Amino acid sequence: MEITCPRCESTFATDGKALREHHYQVKCSVCQQIFHIDIAAEETRAGSSLGRRLGRFLLILAIILLITALIGQVLWWTRSYSYAATSAPVRHMLLDGAEQLGITIPWPGPNKDIRILNSQVTPVGDHLARITGSIENVANQVQAYPVIEVTLSNVYGAPIAHLQFTAAQYLSGEFHASAGFVPGTAVPFTLSGPALTAAAGYQVTLLSRP
Repeated sequence: MEITCPRCESTFATDGKALREHHYQVKCSVCQQIFHIDIAAEETRAGSSLGRRLGRFLLILAIILLITALIGQVLWWTRSYSYAATSAPVRHMLLDGAEQLGITIPWPGPNKDIRILNSQVTPVGDHLARITGSIENVANQVQAYPVIEVTLSNVYGAPIAHLQFTAAQYLSGEFHASAGFVPGTAVPFTLSGPALTAAAGYQVTLLSRP
């Protein structure tokens, strides 16, 4: 237990057995004051001191949690986490946390820092076509996948149809829209469907958000 000198208010840790052996008479090693220990009062004081320490600890913990929550809100609303998510461990941590909470991370964009690396058209019969290729995110942050628009044109170059494909429609394999579009990775896409018919010309573009 801890005892406090009534003269100089120095605090010491002592053993209950030693106190009993000296009949609760104690000599302060700082001011040499000899005083009698009131066990009940010391235990009450010790409990009060413990309560104050616990109260300070809980207050500090509450402040830390509040600051963490505020930082999290700032990162969430400004989408700043998309820059940190370029690191694979951070991205996996964010995705695991989102899965535990049952939410989808709202990746920003897509902006204009996405490019088409290549694309090719393949006839598939029944007057249909399939377009394959790959796209790359050249920004320094994880973005949302873009919508891919295909414009079909006739032999005169006039557009005859505009088709749009979402990430869920053109991604496959290891790539998923919810995981975000990671920079520096060539992501393959496949566009197909009953509306993608054979045409004289095709123009593939990426739709971005301002």
